[in-house]
Parts: sequence; C-alpha cells; structure tokens
Amino acid sequence: MSRTISTVLTVFAFSATASAVTPANALIDLCLLGCGGGGIDIDLDLDLGACFDIDLDLGADCGVVVDGDAALYCNPLSVEAICVAELGLDADLEVFAKCLAEVTAHCEAEIEAGGALFCDGLFVGADICLGGLLGVDLDLDAALDVDLGVDLELDACIDLDFDLDVECEVALGLECVAKCKPLAVEAACIAELGLDADLHAFAACEAELIAQCYAACELDGALFCDPDLYVGGSGCL
Repeated sequence: MSRTISTVLTVFAFSATASAVTPANALIDLCLLGCGGGGIDIDLDLDLGACFDIDLDLGADCGVVVDGDAALYCNPLSVEAICVAELGLDADLEVFAKCLAEVTAHCEAEIEAGGALFCDGLFVGADICLGGLLGVDLDLDAALDVDLGVDLELDACIDLDFDLDVECEVALGLECVAKCKPLAVEAACIAELGLDADLHAFAACEAELIAQCYAACELDGALFCDPDLYVGGSGCL
C-alpha cells in the first residue's frame, strides 16, 4: 500500500465521554419508523474536496491515506467528530446515526477519489485540506489509531427480536463486506445502548460491530435480516 504523509495544523481538543446506558427494548418497531433517519435532512457539505471544521490537539498525529481499502479507515468512530461539530453533543440519536452513515460514505469516497486526511484517528477531509498548515507530528499509523474509550460487551449474535416471518440470509465474500455499513448495525447499537445513548458510545458500538461484521464475512459469512440488518456470523442462523 502506497502512503503519503503531509503537514497539517490542527488546534483544539476533541473528546467525548462514554456512559453506560440501559439496553433498549426490541428494535424491530424502531426500524419500522425508518432506521437511518428516513427523510431527515442533514445540511452537510459532502462534496469531494470538503474540509471539516473539527477540534484536534496542537501537535496531533496526521497523515493522508491515498489508496487501499477505504473501509479500513472510514467508520463511525473516525467520523464522529464531524457529526458532533455539526449537530452538537445533544443531537437526536437518529439524526446522529444518519450523519455517521453519510460522512462514513463520504470519507470512503475521498480516499477513492485521491486521498483523505486523518488526524489522531479522526477523518478531517480531503487531502487538499493540508495546504499551508503546520505544527503536527507526521505519523500515519498514529494518525489512524483511535481509542474506543468505552468498554462494550457485544454478543456475537445480536437479538433484535424480529417477527417470525422475517427474511434472513447469509452473505459471503465481497457482497458481504459491502453490506457491513453503519446502517446495517444502527438497530443493534440502539438495542444495546438505548435511544438516550451517549453519542461517543454509540459511534464506538457501530465501529465495533462493523469490524465484527467484516470478520464474519472473512470467516464463514455474515447473517443479515429484514433484509440488510447485521445479526451476526453465519452460525447465528
């Protein structure tokens, strides 16, 4: 994998504190309302080349990912700072979840289009956001390293309490990997953490379940129901 590291200036500190939340009831009713935000409109500049105004420490570790599997770098945890900056820490969870999904997809598009900037594990924008900025450490590995900062114990098989006639299937290979997206795990994280979940804990939950989904795809396949909600590995069928 070819990697290019460039110089950036970032000036502030972003942090979010996770808190334990009582698990919610079955999620099937919530999804009938529209998992992923439905018609909710989020006013974000998601044109290629956009630079996002997020807060990072002076001396942050930054670098540009210019090729490779974008899904390895772009996930709800790496884009949450953008959604917090846009929506605030008191954002409605459904709106926040839609923002995570949209910005994760945008992050992947930036890498595929030529490069994306990451600092301290957070997606900052396109590679062109680097111009004229100074004062950071140049370490791409550190730039991509993000600490969950929250202790999550997620079951291998996710109980969403679907109806008896729900349609489920095991996905394999590239088709399986393509389905491991924020919208696929949103219902599971709301079921696990509740609708009043801490936003950082929710983003961490989605990121962890997406990684779990990828691992299942590489093993024996992942199970999806209704029809695109991730439920677990093929053994959960």
